[in-house]
Amino acid sequence: MSGVAFSVKRVSDSTVTSMSCDDVNLEGEVHSGSGVDPFMEIKPVSLLNAPDIVDGSERKGCIAPFSLDMRIIQTNDWEVHALGTASASATDVLNIYLSGPNDAPLQVHVYATSGGPTGTTCNFVVEGYVDGTFDEAAQVLAFDESGFSGDLTIVSAAGDCLGLTPVGSVIDVNSSFKIGTDSVWNTKGNITEVYPINLMP
Repeated sequence: MSGVAFSVKRVSDSTVTSMSCDDVNLEGEVHSGSGVDPFMEIKPVSLLNAPDIVDGSERKGCIAPFSLDMRIIQTNDWEVHALGTASASATDVLNIYLSGPNDAPLQVHVYATSGGPTGTTCNFVVEGYVDGTFDEAAQVLAFDESGFSGDLTIVSAAGDCLGLTPVGSVIDVNSSFKIGTDSVWNTKGNITEVYPINLMP
């Protein structure tokens, strides 16, 4: 997959609004060992490790409703937890879920660039949890929060995209990331001690 697709369902009448980002990079650490939890942490992109990023986000080509350019800012650390125990073969496909710190909800701030982070047109905060898988052999982390389960919801909105994303709306998200190492394929070239969670081109 070359990006992230997500949809917002307005609970009042089940209207679904689709949004997307063409290119997404995440920065984080992978921890090895038996019974380690969380086994992966995803950090907000830092300017130290991503000097080409000026707004704290490395999510590019994001489109909001009405074709507005959009930014998505991770506002707390995210933790990846395994459901079940991996075998010694290191070739399992593990069911996982994504949370915030200490199993609290993850949080992300979505806003249209035309309105800015304090704009009133399209500016909302999402909280919750995301299901997915981790393929040990392929080193691929995939998020698949589908079916509008209510695990991800909009909890506040300075601007609700002209009524399409009110508080209480539920969200689906699908994406896939290759665990990378520091290389020419990784835009965060200053990382030397952690494994970036990086969407490969």
